[in-house]
Amino acid sequence: MGLERLMLEASGFDFRNRHPQKLVIKLAKLCGYSRETVGKKAYYICLDLYRTLAPLKQTTSTLAIACVELAARILDANLDPLIDEKGISYKKLGTTREEVMGQFPFSWTFAQTLMNV
Repeated sequence: MGLERLMLEASGFDFRNRHPQKLVIKLAKLCGYSRETVGKKAYYICLDLYRTLAPLKQTTSTLAIACVELAARILDANLDPLIDEKGISYKKLGTTREEVMGQFPFSWTFAQTLMNV
């Protein structure tokens, strides 16, 4: 097991990926979304991300922003706090808008199943 970990770390794999659930709640609150609507939906989407390879491919902040944005889109909430330059500071969180948008193909599949349930 140690040799596999050493090989993965040598190739750039980061084992320090933290759970994005806390950041999801903070971002939803920062954007002014309701905890009971967008916050709760984003949290559930965040849990469903672990059924995909997304946590292995992206950082914690990228995943958290993608979950909040997807929840806001599902619930037809105002997207300005997420997209507008005055909203979330992607640079401060160590990610980019392009990385966040790259998570939607994974997340959208689960969003469609959530809406059909």
